[in-house]
Amino acid sequence: MVNKLVSKNMPTDNRNLRNTLISNFEIIQSYLDKLDTDELGVGDLKKKFDDISNKINIYETNMQAIVNILSDYDVPIAIVDGKVVETKEGE
Repeated sequence: MVNKLVSKNMPTDNRNLRNTLISNFEIIQSYLDKLDTDELGVGDLKKKFDDISNKINIYETNMQAIVNILSDYDVPIAIVDGKVVETKEGE
């Protein structure tokens, strides 16, 4: 919100009210600008989170495929509680 709030069209018969409103607008202007900036930050964080989630899913899928291939060749390995562990024969 880069634009300044303008109050030129307010009636001038009540100067005190006009000055109070202008002062209030100037006070909240920086907060409105910060909200706009924070909104952009939230979008960036959401995008990064989605990217990381996607990479984790790919990693987990690849790890499962590797374990499946190794177990097909009788390598005593399995995934237990999300961790790759060595198993004993017959498990």
